[in-house]
Amino acid sequence: MRRLLWIGLLAVLSLQGLAQTNKTTTTGKTVVVKKTTTSKTTNAAKTTTAKADSTKANAPKTNGAKTSSTKTVTPATPATTPAAPVTATKPTTTCGYLCNPPLPYMPTKLDVLFIGNSFSIDTSTALPEIFKSLGIRNVNVYVLYKGGCSMKQHYEYYLSKENVYELYKYSIQGEQKLETATNIADVMSRFAYDIVVFQQYSLDSGDYNTYEPYLSKLIQAYNLNRLSARTTFAFNETWAYSFTNKNLSKYKTQFDMWKSICSSVKQMKANTGIDVIIPCGTAVQNARAVESLNIDNDLTRDGLHINLYSGRYLLACTFFESIIAPCLGKNLRDDTTLYGKNTDIGPVNNTNRTLLQNCARLAVSNNYEISEFVWQ
Repeated sequence: MRRLLWIGLLAVLSLQGLAQTNKTTTTGKTVVVKKTTTSKTTNAAKTTTAKADSTKANAPKTNGAKTSSTKTVTPATPATTPAAPVTATKPTTTCGYLCNPPLPYMPTKLDVLFIGNSFSIDTSTALPEIFKSLGIRNVNVYVLYKGGCSMKQHYEYYLSKENVYELYKYSIQGEQKLETATNIADVMSRFAYDIVVFQQYSLDSGDYNTYEPYLSKLIQAYNLNRLSARTTFAFNETWAYSFTNKNLSKYKTQFDMWKSICSSVKQMKANTGIDVIIPCGTAVQNARAVESLNIDNDLTRDGLHINLYSGRYLLACTFFESIIAPCLGKNLRDDTTLYGKNTDIGPVNNTNRTLLQNCARLAVSNNYEISEFVWQ
């Protein structure tokens, strides 16, 4: 009996153990699934972390700078378009004269110096005739003469101090030759000049590139030597050659040469401040437009130099209107000059004198145009 009871108890215990074992197995399976899921998640996290660590390890050190700053720094891309070349501009040379002193008014004596050549002689020769007619005794015009001399050559002669010049004086006493061999520095300091007139060599007068830097240097040289307290600077505008002159080919036509001269003088005036212009070139073009005045090879004696009588008188009138009349308050209309004999080519007489005066006065009124009134 007891044996049966033990056998029954053992059977019950066995059934309970089997049930417990089944529960444990089921739970184990669940745990295993959970562990497997957890393992995958953990491995993915580790992989992500490893990649991030790898990125950090390969990134350049930034000395504490923020990661975002490191990421946005990129090397500058060089320009693919080459820079435009810089063109060197030659500075305009000027003498620095921003305001030319005005012409003296009613001086007790007026001394004028020409630094020029044969065209300066042509401009001045008839002045004594006008001085005599108007009774002007207090004007002296000095001409420093060297044939065909350009402003560059004047400057070079100043540096070398060569005695290559002749010096002339024009006054009511007529023409006087003061020196046969002198130098430019000596003449600059000879008298206390009120006015100094510059002039370019005629063939170069229409090419402004030949003016500078020599004109500026000559002005500086004069200012070192001058005796006067003040000096007004002026410029003599030369005239174009006749139609027959072979050297006219440099400018193509007479009209082109004259316009080139006007253009150069205009540029000279703007760059230096020399605002007193003696427009002999325009006066001659005015006279050439009047048939009765245009004689003797376009009003010249050799295709180059001006006619000895009506031409030189025309230039003297232009000088007078530009310089003498404003200084002394004299009227050219009061001049009654008779210049040259009837047998000479183009003498000045009562028939043509007023016409020549008109051509000069109109040129002074407008330096750069032929006037419509030259026939009146």
